[in-house]
Amino acid sequence: LGFKVSPEYFVTDDIEAAVGQIEKIGTLRGKLPYDIDGAVVKVDSLSQREQLGVTAKYPKWAAAFKYPPEEKETVLREIEINVGRTGALTPTAVFDPITLAGTTVSRAVLHNQDFIDEKQIAIGDTIVVRKAGEIIPEVVTVAKHAGGPVYRVPDRCPSCGSEVTREEGEAVIRCTNIECPAQLLRNLIHFCSRDAMDIEGLGPAMVAQLVETGLIANVADLYDLRAQDVAQLDRMGAKSAENLIRAIEKSKANDLSKLIYGLGIRQVGEKAAAVLARHFGTLDALTAAPTEELTE
Repeated sequence: LGFKVSPEYFVTDDIEAAVGQIEKIGTLRGKLPYDIDGAVVKVDSLSQREQLGVTAKYPKWAAAFKYPPEEKETVLREIEINVGRTGALTPTAVFDPITLAGTTVSRAVLHNQDFIDEKQIAIGDTIVVRKAGEIIPEVVTVAKHAGGPVYRVPDRCPSCGSEVTREEGEAVIRCTNIECPAQLLRNLIHFCSRDAMDIEGLGPAMVAQLVETGLIANVADLYDLRAQDVAQLDRMGAKSAENLIRAIEKSKANDLSKLIYGLGIRQVGEKAAAVLARHFGTLDALTAAPTEELTE
């Protein structure tokens, strides 16, 4: 019908030949003019395809073979610590840029101290990196140790200097200061996000500006903002400021579940927020609920 087809298109009635073709395509991965992560074996007979049928999600007459992710070595230059909205300290590897699955990568999350200890990761080591699912960069192993000590997540928050703690049964290390600037900023961004209060115009950059200029220090402050104050910010004018105030005002009509989710309470995601809103009906009732009722 004139569609472009892969030049490696191959018909056979022998499974060994099919496996051989999959291996051949695998050796060509880096030379093809497009990115691939696998090869598909299909039944060629249309009548047999009809007999085999399909489910709601995939055809029963085709099977995909996924190639192992491409792996490359690089040197780990530093480890950055990011503080999340729940106070979690997450280490991120920063390494010499490498090309993987068609893009240049220079960072990969190291998850937690247990992950670092398990792989004995130290700054200066030569590490092996791949893309999990051809998308997310991850550190697979250490290829060569540079001789330095295994990295330790700091015992003080890099944002506010407060002590950090690791609760029993958790892998994550958290900042103990609920007024930590990094937590505040991420909490505000979460509160304004689409899945939470969905305040149009209050993206991460605008929230950061409001915090930096001292116009807000918590979510409640959003509802005291005045158009004339907001209009003084970068890339804002009277019209944009009025639109933002209108969007904030509009968010007051949101369902209670969105507010509960927006508050960023640990262990309370969208589903739990909906369950709590349905059961308690008001924020006052939820706030006053004893542990026993919440447990039920």
